[in-house]
Amino acid sequence: MNPPDFKSKTLSIIISSILVLTFGLAAYLPSALSRNINTSIFTISQSLAYGNKSAIASMMILFLILLLYLIYYRGPNKFLYIRLFIILMVCLLIITIVWVTTNYNKNMHYILATIIFISLIIYTYLTSIVLYQRLTIKSKKAKIILYTIPILATIGLIGLGLGLIKPIEDEAKELFPVSENYMLFIQILSILTLGFM
Repeated sequence: MNPPDFKSKTLSIIISSILVLTFGLAAYLPSALSRNINTSIFTISQSLAYGNKSAIASMMILFLILLLYLIYYRGPNKFLYIRLFIILMVCLLIITIVWVTTNYNKNMHYILATIIFISLIIYTYLTSIVLYQRLTIKSKKAKIILYTIPILATIGLIGLGLGLIKPIEDEAKELFPVSENYMLFIQILSILTLGFM
């Protein structure tokens, strides 16, 4: 495993920025300007449904290439190919979900979103395990960060699941979109951790 260096840190910042730009500028902004978003809170699902589809796909491909390289660059071989496969699958499913939107097939949208979020949880756990096992200095701060990220991701997944249960969805309409945004934040945190730890 390559130790964190200027290259890995820079890559993780660029990759995180691309992810924010993808969902912010390519997805949410065009959706908001066309007034297709139903709520006042940023929702990833709706922004993907009404965003600039070709810009989202292009930026996701760039994100994919850079993140796959960062994962490969940092290594190690333990869980490497599983982590590479998960990220490849997630990015391809996000590109697919852009065209299989809530307008066309809501059930398929939920199925793909479920696969994406569960896969991201698995990736987050594997990455945290690998990073912690490969740390040369296992400081208390590093241990807390690498144990906390998967726990936070699991809490986000629980929030997503609860947000789809009808009685809860009726009472707390913002739970699902907030959980989506929360999961995006956790993934950015995971990418930055990969670059910096």
